[in-house]
Amino acid sequence: MGEVGSKDNVVVLKTAFLIGAVADGLIAIEWFLISLGLVDLPVHPSFFVGSGQDFQYVLSIGGLFMMGWAFLLYWGSVRPIERRGILLITAVMLFIAILSDYVIFSHLFSVQQIVLGSSVKLSLVILFAGSYWHSKRVHG
Repeated sequence: MGEVGSKDNVVVLKTAFLIGAVADGLIAIEWFLISLGLVDLPVHPSFFVGSGQDFQYVLSIGGLFMMGWAFLLYWGSVRPIERRGILLITAVMLFIAILSDYVIFSHLFSVQQIVLGSSVKLSLVILFAGSYWHSKRVHG
């Protein structure tokens, strides 16, 4: 591929990183708001509805990790070729989350929740893994 293909690939990688950073950042904010009792929403992307102080505490810790991952993905967007491996790690983690929803937590979710949550996660897996593998093909 020439110079144009290389520049296009950088745009694709940056876009994937930024989509992930925005998604994780928004979910982290939502989780913080739910954990503080400021909003009463189902937890995205699984649409789980929980309650109690234990749930709020765990959700606040999860929000910290989501915000940290949002910053990691943003950091990857600054040098997308060199840091593209973060996208693959993210895709693997999302795939593991899909499996855990089915294997461990399926009794907590309705079929609609499983389908919606898995669809969101699977689309991100495809975006991140696809961007990574395309970049490997273009840049080696």
